[in-house]
Amino acid sequence: MADLRVDYQLLASIHSTLNGLTGEFQHIEDQASAYNSAFGSDAITGAMGAFAGNWSSHRKTLLSTMRNLDRMVTTTAQDFHHADSQLAADLTRK
Repeated sequence: MADLRVDYQLLASIHSTLNGLTGEFQHIEDQASAYNSAFGSDAITGAMGAFAGNWSSHRKTLLSTMRNLDRMVTTTAQDFHHADSQLAADLTRK
């Protein structure tokens, strides 16, 4: 019995989810000022503008973190595929 099992489908699913979230987060900023006319108050518009500005900064951090995590997941999957291939080749040579 193997001591280590790698769920390649789970890694692929994580990669897909991260790519989808990254795409969504990249376009959130485009909508930040779309609702200004609906607020009806300069004070509310200003507060929402400040929130959107803070969100923009935090969004960049989240995007960077998601991209780094996706690189780690992708590298992990590639490395395990390579290790599996090497082990299989080693076993069939003997």
